[in-house]
Amino acid sequence: MDVVVGQDILGSETEADVSEWLIEDGTQVTEGQALAELETSKVQVEVVAPTSGTITLVAAEGDVIEPGAVIARIA
Repeated sequence: MDVVVGQDILGSETEADVSEWLIEDGTQVTEGQALAELETSKVQVEVVAPTSGTITLVAAEGDVIEPGAVIARIA
Protein backbone atom coordinates (compact mmCIF):
# COMPACT_ATOMS: atom_id res chain seq x y z
CA MET A 1 0.00 0.00 0.00
CA ASP A 2 1.29 3.43 -0.93
CA VAL A 3 1.64 6.08 1.75
CA VAL A 4 0.26 9.12 -0.06
CA VAL A 5 0.34 12.69 1.19
CA GLY A 6 -3.15 13.93 0.51
CA GLN A 7 -4.54 17.43 0.48
CA ASP A 8 -6.29 16.54 3.76
CA ILE A 9 -2.86 16.39 5.41
CA LEU A 10 -1.49 19.56 3.80
CA GLY A 11 -4.62 21.65 4.14
CA SER A 12 -4.41 24.71 1.91
CA GLU A 13 -0.68 24.27 1.27
CA THR A 14 0.58 23.24 -2.17
CA GLU A 15 3.82 21.62 -0.99
CA ALA A 16 5.70 20.44 2.07
CA ASP A 17 9.20 19.33 3.04
CA VAL A 18 9.87 15.90 4.53
CA SER A 19 11.49 17.28 7.66
CA GLU A 20 12.11 13.99 9.50
CA TRP A 21 11.44 10.27 9.18
CA LEU A 22 10.45 8.84 12.57
CA ILE A 23 11.11 5.25 11.47
CA GLU A 24 13.86 3.51 9.50
CA ASP A 25 13.57 1.97 6.04
CA GLY A 26 12.69 -1.73 6.17
CA THR A 27 11.17 -1.71 9.66
CA GLN A 28 7.82 -3.10 10.72
CA VAL A 29 5.16 -0.46 11.33
CA THR A 30 1.65 -0.68 12.72
CA GLU A 31 -1.48 1.04 11.51
CA GLY A 32 -1.72 4.54 12.99
CA GLN A 33 1.97 4.74 13.88
CA ALA A 34 3.64 8.09 13.18
CA LEU A 35 5.98 7.72 10.20
CA ALA A 36 7.22 11.17 9.25
CA GLU A 37 6.95 14.85 9.98
CA LEU A 38 6.21 17.22 7.12
CA GLU A 39 6.76 20.95 7.32
CA THR A 40 4.73 23.47 5.35
CA SER A 41 5.07 27.24 5.44
CA LYS A 42 2.46 27.32 8.20
CA VAL A 43 2.57 24.10 10.24
CA GLN A 44 4.35 20.85 10.93
CA VAL A 45 2.19 17.73 10.47
CA GLU A 46 2.65 14.01 11.05
CA VAL A 47 1.99 11.31 8.51
CA VAL A 48 0.73 8.05 10.01
CA ALA A 49 0.74 4.51 8.65
CA PRO A 50 -2.52 3.60 6.87
CA THR A 51 -1.86 -0.11 7.50
CA SER A 52 0.61 -2.46 9.18
CA GLY A 53 3.60 -4.06 7.45
CA THR A 54 7.18 -3.50 6.36
CA ILE A 55 7.92 0.02 5.13
CA THR A 56 10.04 1.08 2.18
CA LEU A 57 10.86 4.78 2.09
CA VAL A 58 10.42 6.52 -1.27
CA ALA A 59 11.04 10.16 -0.29
CA ALA A 60 14.12 11.36 1.56
CA GLU A 61 14.41 13.91 4.34
CA GLY A 62 14.54 17.34 2.75
CA ASP A 63 12.50 16.34 -0.31
CA VAL A 64 9.79 18.79 -1.36
CA ILE A 65 6.54 16.97 -2.04
CA GLU A 66 3.17 17.96 -3.46
CA PRO A 67 -0.32 16.63 -2.67
CA GLY A 68 -0.72 13.13 -4.09
CA ALA A 69 2.96 12.27 -3.71
CA VAL A 70 3.90 8.75 -2.60
CA ILE A 71 6.44 9.04 0.21
CA ALA A 72 6.64 5.35 1.21
CA ARG A 73 5.21 1.90 0.55
CA ILE A 74 4.02 -0.64 3.09
CA ALA A 75 3.91 -4.34 2.18
